[in-house]
Amino acid sequence: MSFILRNRISFIIFAILLFLTSGAFVLAYYFNPERMIKGKWVETGWSYENIDKRSFLYRDVHMAHKHESESWRFLDNNQLHFYNGEDVAAKATWRIKGRGHVLQLTYEDGDMELYDIKELNDHELILNFDIGMESRGIARLVFTKVANK
Repeated sequence: MSFILRNRISFIIFAILLFLTSGAFVLAYYFNPERMIKGKWVETGWSYENIDKRSFLYRDVHMAHKHESESWRFLDNNQLHFYNGEDVAAKATWRIKGRGHVLQLTYEDGDMELYDIKELNDHELILNFDIGMESRGIARLVFTKVANK
């Protein structure tokens, strides 16, 4: 009788471990930032934080960001298209680095930008960008995901 009881307990422990590990794989897939970021995102906000007031006017002249566009589309092949209306304004490749909190963009001309991913879910993407030592501040970009049509 004890042999049967030990086998049942072993089976139950095995079933629980199998359930927990498969659940972890499902959660890892669902919360994978490389899966979540794919799609079209429309810029809904842009703000500055920690701005050095003395260099603010200089920053307006000096900061010419490549991504001055209305929307970004993250594609499956790690391509990123920037749109102004319906026109592609620029292209880049994207990669998520670190523990899923750094977005690296590499433009066609070789320029690279790094963004800190502050929020990424199925509806919102918030990126922080260090706008440089001259300005001593951070630009915060807020995007809303567009439903696939």
